Amino acid sequence: MRYIVVTDLDGTLLDHQTYEFTPALNAIAELSRQEIPIILNSSKTQAEILAIRRELENQEPFICENGGILCLSSDESSDSINSQGSTTQYLGVPRHQFLSSLDLIKEKLGLNYQGFAQSSVEDVVSWTGLTASDAHKAMQRQATEPLLWHDSEEALDTFRQELKKLALQCVKGGRFHHVMGLFNKASCFPQLKEYYSQHWQKEIGIIALGDSPNDLPMLEQADYAVVIPSAKGGNLQPNQSSVFFATQPGPHGWQEGIDFWLKSIH
Repeated sequence: MRYIVVTDLDGTLLDHQTYEFTPALNAIAELSRQEIPIILNSSKTQAEILAIRRELENQEPFICENGGILCLSSDESSDSINSQGSTTQYLGVPRHQFLSSLDLIKEKLGLNYQGFAQSSVEDVVSWTGLTASDAHKAMQRQATEPLLWHDSEEALDTFRQELKKLALQCVKGGRFHHVMGLFNKASCFPQLKEYYSQHWQKEIGIIALGDSPNDLPMLEQADYAVVIPSAKGGNLQPNQSSVFFATQPGPHGWQEGIDFWLKSIH
């Protein structure tokens, strides 16, 4: 058995406010030493994750937009995942195919939310604290539409019923609700296991880390899970027997969780 680490970014490997990962550097170095790959699995876009991978010196496959796009890339010098030597698998309905339907539902139900498609870079900067350049990357969505929800929970339930008719769903993340196809952050697990088992000729185990409701599927379907406490308070409760609950948020908790499981699996 060989292991891979599949991790959420915002609020998990990255600090929710500063986007720093420095407190997790020792764990990152230890995983590298033990040749355990780190696979980034985030609601972020390809453009955002490519930039973070460079900072992390990470050359592994990665998953964008809550599981909507799996990127198996061998061209590390390019900012474009569609460059030569790259493979992209779409696991859901492309965003451009459902945006007009969202507009119709919003008008029909009189909903109060702000979506990325109708927002400016300045809006996204104000919501996230990102720089203008990073906000622009965050707006390059291909499989999901993030919404800043201002309406009631009752309205959200009604909205979800309408989306279900279109084979869409609305999943809560750290900051936003994400409208997307019928996939989740664990939809990529079969492809990841096949990719690494072919490479190593070994059975593959997965250690997953996350902090938000959209991380539950990957936490529950992993062999080992690390729940990072949410910046908004409270812990996820995955249906998972092999789970470690970190005591600190963000990269400090990430370090805790990796330390715990590395000791446990050896």
